[in-house]
Amino acid sequence: MLKKATNKMSYGKVGLYGTAGSGKTRTAAEIAIGIVQYSKNPKPVAMFDTEPAASFIIPLFEKAGIEFLVKDDSRSFTDLMSVTQEAEGTCSVLIVDSITHIWRDLQESYLARINDFRKRDGKRPLTSLEFQHWGPIKREWAEFTDLFLSSKMHMIVCGRAGNVYEYQEKDDGSGKKELITTGTKMATEKELGYEPSLLIEMEIQREDGAIINTAVIQKDRADKLNGREIRYPTFDKLKPHFEALHIGGEHFSSMNQRDSRDRFTETGQDTFGAEMRRKDVALDEIKEEILRHHGHGMDAATKAAKAETLEKVAGTRSWAKLESMRLPDVQLARNALWLITRGHEYGSEPIEAEQPKPAETVDDDDKIPHETAA
Repeated sequence: MLKKATNKMSYGKVGLYGTAGSGKTRTAAEIAIGIVQYSKNPKPVAMFDTEPAASFIIPLFEKAGIEFLVKDDSRSFTDLMSVTQEAEGTCSVLIVDSITHIWRDLQESYLARINDFRKRDGKRPLTSLEFQHWGPIKREWAEFTDLFLSSKMHMIVCGRAGNVYEYQEKDDGSGKKELITTGTKMATEKELGYEPSLLIEMEIQREDGAIINTAVIQKDRADKLNGREIRYPTFDKLKPHFEALHIGGEHFSSMNQRDSRDRFTETGQDTFGAEMRRKDVALDEIKEEILRHHGHGMDAATKAAKAETLEKVAGTRSWAKLESMRLPDVQLARNALWLITRGHEYGSEPIEAEQPKPAETVDDDDKIPHETAA
């Protein structure tokens, strides 16, 4: 499996993030134009534009004589995947601006789909994502991350800046902690910030009343620009990074071609989704058993009786609290309910009382039992 190392980074993978007005879109355009001219690639530059901001950089491409293609009516993750795959065969560079909108779409779309099913099942909609939902979302996002890295074209993703928070102990000696801002990052799925070979934070600096867009190089894997602050960044000022690439050479392929599934023997059937379905079944069984035992009456006495029964088996009178419990606790409550209402364990048949044997018929004369017919 091991062989001599060669430079397989043939396409620039650039990340730009910053606050509004920091120059992200303009810098992305400058880099894209410079890449086309440096690599002598005649293919167009494409942009997946969610702002929309493409209109303001058209003159830059017209002046450079470079065809500029835009998808500017979507913030859909699905559309981004399709555009990226299309651009890989037809374009030299793809700009995505802003990746933050697309990350939000993926989250909102997943929540909407969950609530579609909850509505169908007569359940209350969720107002926000829960812990167990992030796994499927991150798996979808990983598809784009892999495409971003392995695509045979230069890619530039722009994102808004988000704060990084940490808890820090106060200086007043109270021992209490406060949440403080310790830095900034690209406001998207956190692992995306690790992927670009060139990561730039755009900042606004003011000098004598003028705004100076400044590129702070947070990461340069070629180690040519690390830590530098570049005023009014252009491709020429960032060129050392691109000179370190093997432009025109072989680019590495997808990292997802091989996996380690053959190392595992588990079937994976006991997934979180299956656990949630079993929990829903157990909750329904509790509800129906309480109704069977106490009836459907809505008077105060019946309601109180139902609440008392629920409290006996689950330790709470609140149905919402019961819904928030873990599956094992809900199952224990259901099993305890069966003992109260049916007198036997859940899932087992009731023990029938032993019936007395029928009396034998006897002749009055000799008191000898009659033989039953064969």
